[in-house]
Amino acid sequence: MKEKTSALEREREKKLALCEQALGHAFRDRKLLALALTHSSLRDPWTHSNERLEFLGDSVLGLVVAEHLFRSHPDLQEGELTRLKSLTVSTEALIALGKKLGLGTYLRVGKGIRRGRAVPTSLIANTVEAVVGAMYLDAGFAAARERVLDWIGADLAALPARSKTLNFKAALQQSSQRIFARHPSYVVVDCTGPDHKKEFVVAARIGERDFPPAKGKTKKIAEQRAARLALRQLKKHGIDPPPARDSERAG
Repeated sequence: MKEKTSALEREREKKLALCEQALGHAFRDRKLLALALTHSSLRDPWTHSNERLEFLGDSVLGLVVAEHLFRSHPDLQEGELTRLKSLTVSTEALIALGKKLGLGTYLRVGKGIRRGRAVPTSLIANTVEAVVGAMYLDAGFAAARERVLDWIGADLAALPARSKTLNFKAALQQSSQRIFARHPSYVVVDCTGPDHKKEFVVAARIGERDFPPAKGKTKKIAEQRAARLALRQLKKHGIDPPPARDSERAG
């Protein structure tokens, strides 16, 4: 029995070592990593789960991303920074990251969950947060930030370009139909500059209500920006609009 227990312990240590390699972080206290990889379905009087680490890691991850975006994009306003952050730490993004790190291989779950099937993707997203929390406790914020940025640095760098393809007009139309039962329209408030370098000023309008105008080198660009401002105004007044979606034709 003792030999069997030792074999299990050696196997667990081997898996933890492989997980450390995947993460790029050697834990001073491997118990933290083991806890981060333990799902609540294994909970019993002698086993804790990763839920508390998940709670902590969620905040650490959010701070890492928020700080990076704040420092990297001094030209962006609060609303756009918030939008980019939400894209980075969304469940879908964390699932993709967890799969890239192979966390599903190392996560310990109860038999009722596994049963020969792959680990549910939602658990993988939660495990990413738990691992970040474990790294924070193990080595501090700077070390956790370094690892996180190493994992998602390329995605963060691509975010501003992706944000330009978000279809704010479609999101505003969806909100306007759902809330006000009417379509939004766009009014050209001003047009300045020579023919080869015009700048359009456009405002979104819903019914009798005009929203703040926005500028753009084309009407389509100005309309997208005006729609984004209108969505921001609706949110400030307690109306939670749907998120803008990626679109190849965001006109």
